[in-house]
Amino acid sequence: MKVLFKLVLPLLAGSGRHRTARHGTQAALLALLTAALVLFAAGPLRAQSLVSGSVTGTVADPSGAVVPNATVSLKNDATSQTLTQSTTANGVYRFQFLTPGAYTLTAKAPNFKPASSAVSVSVGQTTTSNMTLALNSASETVTVTSEAPVLQTENGNVSTTFTPAQVALVPNPGNDLSYIPQTSPGAKMNTQAGYGNFSTFGIPATSNVFTLNGMNDNDPFLNINNSGATNLLLGQNDVQEVTVVNNGYSGQYGGLAGANVNYVSKSGGNGWHGNADYFWNGRIMNANDYFNKHTTGAITPRPFDNANQWAASIGGPIRKDKTFFFVDTEGLRLVLPTVTPTNIPSPQFEAATVSNLSAQGNAAEIPFYQKIFSLYNSAPGANRASNILPGGGCADLTTLPGFGASGSPCALQFQSNAGNFTHEWQLSGRVDQVIGNNDKAFLRFQTDHGVQASYTDPINPLFNAVSTQPEYQGQFNETHVFGANAVNQFVGSLQWYSALFGASNLSQTLSAFPTTLDFSGGAFTALGGLDFIFPQGRNVTSYQVEDDLSWTHGNHNLKFGINFHRNDVSDHDFGTFSRGETLASETMTDFFNGLGTSFIQSFPTSLNQPIALYGLGAYLQDEWRVSNTLKLTFALRADHDSNPVCQHNCVALFRSPDFFTMNHDPSVPYNQVIAPGLHQTLPGLTKVAWGPRFGFAWQLPHTESAVLRGGFGIFYDQFPGTIADNVTENSPLDNIFVTGGVPLALGVPGSMFAQTATSNAAFINGFRSRG
Repeated sequence: MKVLFKLVLPLLAGSGRHRTARHGTQAALLALLTAALVLFAAGPLRAQSLVSGSVTGTVADPSGAVVPNATVSLKNDATSQTLTQSTTANGVYRFQFLTPGAYTLTAKAPNFKPASSAVSVSVGQTTTSNMTLALNSASETVTVTSEAPVLQTENGNVSTTFTPAQVALVPNPGNDLSYIPQTSPGAKMNTQAGYGNFSTFGIPATSNVFTLNGMNDNDPFLNINNSGATNLLLGQNDVQEVTVVNNGYSGQYGGLAGANVNYVSKSGGNGWHGNADYFWNGRIMNANDYFNKHTTGAITPRPFDNANQWAASIGGPIRKDKTFFFVDTEGLRLVLPTVTPTNIPSPQFEAATVSNLSAQGNAAEIPFYQKIFSLYNSAPGANRASNILPGGGCADLTTLPGFGASGSPCALQFQSNAGNFTHEWQLSGRVDQVIGNNDKAFLRFQTDHGVQASYTDPINPLFNAVSTQPEYQGQFNETHVFGANAVNQFVGSLQWYSALFGASNLSQTLSAFPTTLDFSGGAFTALGGLDFIFPQGRNVTSYQVEDDLSWTHGNHNLKFGINFHRNDVSDHDFGTFSRGETLASETMTDFFNGLGTSFIQSFPTSLNQPIALYGLGAYLQDEWRVSNTLKLTFALRADHDSNPVCQHNCVALFRSPDFFTMNHDPSVPYNQVIAPGLHQTLPGLTKVAWGPRFGFAWQLPHTESAVLRGGFGIFYDQFPGTIADNVTENSPLDNIFVTGGVPLALGVPGSMFAQTATSNAAFINGFRSRG
């Protein structure tokens, strides 16, 4: 049974209303914090983090009475590192910031038989293992073997942990790590509209936080998981455990309001272990597409597809009980067919168009049109084209007699099955060091490389779009035990990746055709591919520092944590429509007469701009063990998300606070309305987002199989960094012009290309000169 209450608030540009609400929240939080501090005075609390887990419990005698000052030891079965502490006056022990994996728990006390138990530690979770010591009548050790408890009795968090066996054996298309949390309770797959691939309990798919060994692994611009070239989050063979926290009332969960998906990588141990997997799927195992076999005229042949994916790992000791390593490599190579209906001009329409241009005195445009027709006629599969379009594709062409339903077709159609090649491979290595019984650390490095087939053009492969996406990342983790009651865990990480999209050879693409020609109603398939949105993408450098400190005393455990992460982004989205990459939307009538219907071109001052943003979060938390059956969590979290800045002062905004209060007189010069050269992207922003939280877990009396858990809290969403695009693509730094009703062909006097360039020059000169 669970009781859930969650209030989600977006972090937006501030207004008077937002500030008033914020002050009211702060007053309530102050009262909550005061109450929490009263609890803290009795002593502090238990810890788990995005990287580690905890083990807690009580030691009792056969009558159920607690055993104080019992010696409890916890040994890591893989590395043999052993931690030891004594139970409190209430018979309670706690081990914190533990590496996920298998452990052996041992309890000893005078006049009692020693007892041991096998326990499993999961990331972000607290494992409860209560020990009962029998009276000592002989030298004997009682050993209990147990699995990780299914019932969560320590806090109100709604979470799901996937064990190593589940990660390895649950069917997973493409070995995609982001697929695993889609099987957790409350998750809805394939959210369709917008970005992200799953939502949880109604929270948007762009509200999920993904971490790897504590490192934030989100794309800062889209608020989605940072995947590689194939859009798969590789690394399944390298992952030890996954925990999905859907409602995290603990203070360490923040940044976004949705699920916290935490991955922890595998490590080596005293024993050798490894594996090798290979997956293959090819054309011989797949039938032809249904629509390929039912095309009019020639049957479209079965396309070539081929999928190869592999994984291999090995881990073991470098120095027994001290130093361990683990290495993993994964990758895939895919040939992907794209099956899509493709419309091309008919030979009759081509001949009629050329004849019409000549008759109207537009012969200068004929070479440009001949290039267009040549590209369509040489498309792979054009020899299979037939007229299957209603009206022959001439529905909006009213000036061409002898065509249409009762005459010659304007367009032919064939089923394209053009293919493209994509590939990606990943290599990671981790070294763990046991510095002493009170210190341990690990260092992990990963590199990922691949080329994405971003777009496959059915007319000519010159118009295909690709994306080369290298990535490098590393995490450092160090855990130090201060005596029996305090533990500190430090995480530092660094990441760099590139995701730029466009033609593999831009000059050849623009030479083949300098624009994207799109036809209203889809009469002909667009020519020029997606040149009108490329190049685009970004290079991102991220670094992060996180520290969590936990101190336990009696029935309380106090935890304090701080997290800082910064992203420096080289934003390349300013190449849209530039250098001849334009969009011409045509009606058939205008195209037949040599005219452009609507032509759009952009003139950015730079093809990329440096954007920077950061986030800083801190929390204070108490987990109070009221009794063996009732646990309460009090947490107060504060987050500050920076106002994204353009390091080259490329932001342009209205001088007026909003559009409705600005001067709309058309005689007002543009430079009195627009303020260019700004540094920050938002005029106002919430400085500190306070998030109080409360959670509880109550094991119902006289039962071991029913727990009532729940909580409430305030959670915030950080806005995606794409907001910087919206305000850095404004005039006068990035001007967009639309023209039409003029010659379509490039190089012809008065053409659409020439008119947009003239308009841009006039605007820039006017903006600079008028005051």
